[in-house]
Amino acid sequence: MATDPLEELSERLTQLRLAKGWNVNQLVNRCSSRLGRTTVSNALNARKGTKVPTADTIVVICRALEADATPLLELVRQARQYARTPPPGPQGPDRSRQFTREPDGAADDAPDASGLFNPLRRENLERSVQWALESATPVPLTHIPQAPADGLYALYYTGRHPLYRPVSSAACTVPVYVGKCRPAGPLRERPSSRPSGALNRRLAEHRWSLDRADDLDAGDFQARYLPVEEIWMSGAERLMIGDHLPVWNVVAEGFGNHYPGEIRARQRPRSSWDELHPGRSWATEQQSARLSRAELRKAVREHFKRAAQP
Repeated sequence: MATDPLEELSERLTQLRLAKGWNVNQLVNRCSSRLGRTTVSNALNARKGTKVPTADTIVVICRALEADATPLLELVRQARQYARTPPPGPQGPDRSRQFTREPDGAADDAPDASGLFNPLRRENLERSVQWALESATPVPLTHIPQAPADGLYALYYTGRHPLYRPVSSAACTVPVYVGKCRPAGPLRERPSSRPSGALNRRLAEHRWSLDRADDLDAGDFQARYLPVEEIWMSGAERLMIGDHLPVWNVVAEGFGNHYPGEIRARQRPRSSWDELHPGRSWATEQQSARLSRAELRKAVREHFKRAAQP
């Protein structure tokens, strides 16, 4: 077994690919709607000294491979932690170590030879958006104030469901789901002076889904939300998911699904979330999910157990 987290990540992805009987091109084709060939190839060939794949990349690849992304996301977290470990010697408290000093994305192609912290690097700006969301005051999902804008949000569980006891807290520290509301049309067609109200509508949809689940209550959920420009949404969402591994983003996926239409609903299998928490009427007509309800409960418990390990 590889000792470097990135090498172990590469080995596990390769094993999953081979178990499906796919070559690299077949995997790329199944991820093509979300990831480019270079991104998939870099994840499959990750090694010490190479760029750490994003959490979103790993989730998309694992979804294509029908595999649990949680253990691989833990390897990504370890790789990022090792990459940012400061050199030996006296070190004072430095919150900026949670930011990145490595180029990330097309806007930051040129490496910073000085190694100095650059607050204007894209991921550092996205990290500041993440912190703004995490600093927002949580409010009951059943009583969301009017927030007529697009933006980011995170849902937290505060109830007594035994499955979610490890993350249930009035302090709202670990989200169970992170999402975003993008503008409905091109930005040029939606001036900022004309709010969309999408954030309220999206949170209302989530409340509806929770109220229909046979073992959940929307009254047991709190929400943090942050109206923000679309350009900062995806990066901050990726960072939140990578840091917290929300269980409904990486294990029981499908909570944020919309009604796909009668024909598509019958053609598609039920999402993991709908299998775990049945109740949405259109999901009852779908085929069973890949994992049974019992298997999904086990996967959630194992996810929380791994996340609790230092």
